[in-house]
Amino acid sequence: MASSTAPKRSFRLPVPPLWLLGVVEAVQAVLATALLVAVPVLAMTLAGGFSGDDPVFIMNFSAQIWLIVHGVPVELALTAGAAAIGAEVLPETGWMHLVPLGFTLIPLALGWRAGARLARGSYANQLWQGLLPLVLLYGAAGAGMGVLGTAGVITVSPLTAGLCAAAVMMIGALAGCYAEARSATRMIGVDLESAVERFSQRMKWAGYYLWAVARAGVVASIAAVGLAAALFAGFVAASWMDVANAYQQLDPGFWGVVGLTLLHLGLLPNLILWMLAYATGAGFSVGEGSVLAPGTADVAAMPAVPVLAGLPDQTHPMTFAVIAVPVLAGAIAGWWLMREGENHLDDFFALRISFRPASLALSTLLMGILTGLIAALLMIGPLWISHISLGIGRLSDIGPNALISAGMLAVWVGLGAVVGHMLAPLAHQRGRRRKVSAEGSSAEGASAEGASAEGLSASRG
Repeated sequence: MASSTAPKRSFRLPVPPLWLLGVVEAVQAVLATALLVAVPVLAMTLAGGFSGDDPVFIMNFSAQIWLIVHGVPVELALTAGAAAIGAEVLPETGWMHLVPLGFTLIPLALGWRAGARLARGSYANQLWQGLLPLVLLYGAAGAGMGVLGTAGVITVSPLTAGLCAAAVMMIGALAGCYAEARSATRMIGVDLESAVERFSQRMKWAGYYLWAVARAGVVASIAAVGLAAALFAGFVAASWMDVANAYQQLDPGFWGVVGLTLLHLGLLPNLILWMLAYATGAGFSVGEGSVLAPGTADVAAMPAVPVLAGLPDQTHPMTFAVIAVPVLAGAIAGWWLMREGENHLDDFFALRISFRPASLALSTLLMGILTGLIAALLMIGPLWISHISLGIGRLSDIGPNALISAGMLAVWVGLGAVVGHMLAPLAHQRGRRRKVSAEGSSAEGASAEGASAEGLSASRG
């Protein structure tokens, strides 16, 4: 009797729709950010780090921290003495706006992850089906946090909280989508390459040039932030004893030290951006009436944050050397643009101006102006967000003036881009000469060795 084998039927779950994936990603992001805030608050409360220890206090305080991490402005109504906040007249209310960018990177990273996962599971013209519920649900969670965080001296608008949370998630999700898709066609369903092909050759060249200059502005911005971070690390290292003494004078206890250290980590990107503003010459304020700049050090009593003790509190002729930071960043961008080889504006002027030095100077000057403007446009937002206002007394103005700092950054980056763009060909020619001379020396050495070998063989024969 022949045995018949029946085909095995495998059961597979159906592919979930994109809107459901967006809902799942939003729930995961809300739970992750809430736990990252609530668990440390609960641990510090149980250890006696806070005066309140009831569950309502833990929920309210955790929600308030969650809102601050997402950049939500809150309204303060204090009843403390005016002298405690350095004010002659005590304000009834004030708006507190504090965005610890180091902590804000966490929801941005979660949004990046969610956007990348949605991009992997969607086709062209379908990405919005997952992004819309992701952003809306996360914004609704932000509005709920606004209701929960309204307690005591803090009042939060649920609408503002929802909009800020949705904006943070949208920025992270769009960045993750683009990083995964690597094409605007997959994101928005429009074939931009085919649209560009319909343009004339001159329009294409102009577009290629503007795209190259835009990327040079990105290079300048990244280089400026990196160099400002190195400068800030140098200032803190040089004044490390002052920072340690500030910790000892505060004597906050174990959990106080933990809280201050977390505060420093959260404010680290803010401090780097402040140092960038300092390097441009615009400086930044550490309270109303207190300005730190290369030419000014009008500093009154600073907030009790130990890392601020590492900031420069006096002027010196050598402090103006910090302007080399944005200039060097611009030089790196100009060097990169020359190696990119997309300077079609120089070709345009060279065909219309017979005097080559004039055409080269004009095209390089315009390139520097455009690179500086793009770098300023890219950095004016982060500089503005890094500004802190605690809404009370002198502490209502801490950080840089974004418009002035970005304007100064544009000037110095543009100057550096011109210098770097002019020096790049000279360095390239010098490198080629060295390479040719090295190849010539090696060829001469090889021929000499061959001649000596022939002479030796002839003598043996």
